[in-house]
Amino acid sequence: MIGYQGVCSGILILLMTAGAAVAQEAPRNGNVWNGVAHQPNPSTVQSNKEARGVVASPQDQMRQDDAVESLARELLRKSR
Repeated sequence: MIGYQGVCSGILILLMTAGAAVAQEAPRNGNVWNGVAHQPNPSTVQSNKEARGVVASPQDQMRQDDAVESLARELLRKSR
């Protein structure tokens, strides 16, 4: 016969495993987990940089834009 302590231990183990199964995986849709985007969008990055006083010079911004455009063209060329 199982005693009171055995029953309590069994219930505790059952509750712990059930809780772990529920907390194991959060709902995810792309880069959104539990309703929170985990990849910043360009406007968020820009506003954060401005708030910190870290703003690229116009020449640096043009170089970055050119690099992104170049990579985009290369990816499009490779996908054909």
